Amino acid sequence: MELDHLFFLTTAAAPELAALHALGLTPTYRRTHAGQGTSNVCYAFANAFLEVLWVTDVAEAQSAPVARLQLDRRSAWTTAGTNPFGIAWRATAHGRTDGPTTWLFQPPYLPAGIGIEVATASDDPTQPLLFAFPGASAPQTWPFPRQGALQEPGGYDQLALDTLWLPHGVPASTALLDVVGALGGRVAVHPDGGQAMDILLTRSDGGAAVSLRLPSCERLA
Repeated sequence: MELDHLFFLTTAAAPELAALHALGLTPTYRRTHAGQGTSNVCYAFANAFLEVLWVTDVAEAQSAPVARLQLDRRSAWTTAGTNPFGIAWRATAHGRTDGPTTWLFQPPYLPAGIGIEVATASDDPTQPLLFAFPGASAPQTWPFPRQGALQEPGGYDQLALDTLWLPHGVPASTALLDVVGALGGRVAVHPDGGQAMDILLTRSDGGAAVSLRLPSCERLA
């Protein structure tokens, strides 16, 4: 498997967008997920994309078949103790590798017969949402104008998962350890008892990668 995209849930105001824009990131596209009750802004890099996601309609987010994702609870992570992160992988050029046990989520906004394989371990809302994205490909292969300029205007090239931080008392599932490890990252206990996701943004000019902590979008290095 290889990284397809990462997401974090925020509020409809999405204050984190200002921090991302200050770093020189440019939105690639925005989308409303009809029937799922969410909207997003996505930032595509050459290999993968970062998604900022928020709930716009709680009733839709709680409806079948969406309810099992628990997006409404996950969006209230600061008070509910849930996890706001999502990690999506895609098949490599050699075909999909073995992944965790999954169930088929059929989003209302996708054509009939197209579904998303979601890890059953993500039924626990204290764990990130893990899923295989269907028919996915690297943004650098997307047709123009969908891919736009990627993040070239800001001087960025690749997106990578570095560290997924879990709070004390929330052990990582086997599925989480396997997926994060397969994608080249690691899972650790947050020293302050919180939760976060550290990502790396490599530079197209060969300069030092930028380390960013989500969901605050605080630059670490």
